[in-house]
Amino acid sequence: MVLIEDLDAVDGQNQVEHHVYNSFGQRKLPVLVLTGYLGAGKTTLLNYILREQHDKKLAVIENEVGEVSVDDALIGDKVLGVGQEDVVVLDNGCVCCNIRADLVRALAAIWRKHETGNFLDGVVIELTGVADPAPVVQSFFMVDSVSEAFYIDNVVALVDSRHVLEQLAESHADPMNKGTAAAQIAFSSMVLLNKTDLVNESHLKDVELRVREINPSAVLLRCLQSRVSLSRLFNVSIFSLGRVLEEQYMDEEDFTKFYQPKMDRSVSNVGVRCSGAVNLFAFQAFLDKYLGEEDTAKDFLRIKGVLEIAGSDSKYIVQCVHMVRTTGFSENWEEGQPRENRIIFIGRGMQGRRQCLTADFESCMVTPLRFSLGDEVRVQVHDESKCLENEHGNHEGHSSGHSHGHIHQCGQTVWHEGVVVRHWDEKNAYRVKLRDESEVLVPMDDCRLIRGVEDSYPAGHSAH
Repeated sequence: MVLIEDLDAVDGQNQVEHHVYNSFGQRKLPVLVLTGYLGAGKTTLLNYILREQHDKKLAVIENEVGEVSVDDALIGDKVLGVGQEDVVVLDNGCVCCNIRADLVRALAAIWRKHETGNFLDGVVIELTGVADPAPVVQSFFMVDSVSEAFYIDNVVALVDSRHVLEQLAESHADPMNKGTAAAQIAFSSMVLLNKTDLVNESHLKDVELRVREINPSAVLLRCLQSRVSLSRLFNVSIFSLGRVLEEQYMDEEDFTKFYQPKMDRSVSNVGVRCSGAVNLFAFQAFLDKYLGEEDTAKDFLRIKGVLEIAGSDSKYIVQCVHMVRTTGFSENWEEGQPRENRIIFIGRGMQGRRQCLTADFESCMVTPLRFSLGDEVRVQVHDESKCLENEHGNHEGHSSGHSHGHIHQCGQTVWHEGVVVRHWDEKNAYRVKLRDESEVLVPMDDCRLIRGVEDSYPAGHSAH
């Protein structure tokens, strides 16, 4: 169900609010997602939020398993006498299955209300204790109408400090829910260690260590009775590409720990770090290998990284949720700053993939180019690819200087002879001018795409 409720701050502290705008210049509504295993304290936190008087108005989407929702009854007691209340039923029961369509409809109703004068400051979504956050999180990246109006501000996982280690242990008796608690932590940008008064300090440190094994970059807070300053939860923009960039500057001692082999738990993380430029197109092929098919992508709960891309002075930020990828160039590398690539893979069976992930990522690193400017080469060109006139195909301010030439994309059919005229053009390894004065961009220095004129042709290929 969806509730519209006025809230009040707990501590009265001033906070710097982060705002995100859509392509129409409208401020997007921030979304706080509450997740956590059964009994962790999600509803206690939600009720705590609802109880507090606040100068902000939030829409709350709450979902519970079963015909009679205990959570719904508790929340209902807290909103008696409050003016406006909107209800949207999420009828599939469990968010981990087919909730996306219902969620999109609920969000559309919230946005319509917001646009027609009932202004909101944000949305809170409470997931069930058995829900995988992935379908909900993906909705905000995959559905245009949702991503234009809302953005994930924070994903908070509540953890029962007393029982979480048992919940995180692999359970062969319940394979359907195996790893659910770990997946909830893996997707989070913040983890609240709740019920800390029920355990000793040594146990808490063990819990923190295990949480860090799953999600090394989440903000970790201890709390009692699910109480935490609202200023730590709302308008913080920590589930974002910008946050990934900030994570690059963790304390070196802490960051190094994330790159050490660990026990192959149901959910863990693997980190790769190395220096040197990465070929953008090789890296995209690398992501295709692991995220291109659902059978493999389902194991990759999150991927986060900051990379140096060959042909660019800007940092390349990566954040993936299963098959959904969010990437983009950010600020420039500072002069004298070490350009180190750091990428973290969080998911199931990661330790078994550690060697392959490391080797495959390192294979994306750029090596010295085989061909110099002016060298004669052969390149593959897809004759049916769309050509762009040079005067319309100026990339990053560069022009070939031939107004009647063309820029093709390399294909897989015919080999053409030409001359190398530029390196790292628009992140492509080569720009080659062909004999007919047209030009091609060669994305990678790969013998399947570019060869010396004396090299033999692969079987089944012809020259032109």
